[in-house]
Amino acid sequence: MLELPKSPSGSLCPYYYLGGELHPLKYGNYGTNRKRLQAVLNAEQEFILASTGTRNRRIWVDLYQTDLDDATIAMLVDHLDAIRPKILKLCLVGCSFRARRRVRAVMRRRTPELHSATRYFSDPEDAKRWLVGRRDG
Repeated sequence: MLELPKSPSGSLCPYYYLGGELHPLKYGNYGTNRKRLQAVLNAEQEFILASTGTRNRRIWVDLYQTDLDDATIAMLVDHLDAIRPKILKLCLVGCSFRARRRVRAVMRRRTPELHSATRYFSDPEDAKRWLVGRRDG
């Protein structure tokens, strides 16, 4: 049986969706375990930066059930800024309204370009459709 390639966060990479190609980053389900999340962020960052091309990844970040306190948000924004040269489109899924506001504020201060290019979604299917440029269901 053919083994499909996975990124360090455990996602199929590339992930094909409605005729497009995504790179899901599974940063959800870490709760308050910042050390474990940091290890995955570092491994994923290495993986992405070692890939060919620039501005060629449509990135979908799953943040469901990860506690987005100030330190975790700073860590996430630093990570996203580091991989910014590879990002074509970026969306975050699974943030509470409060966490979303805090992430936006940190991005606005640290990396305005990334802040203005990032979209936030509650529904993962809406996020994936936006990434591949499909509005229909």
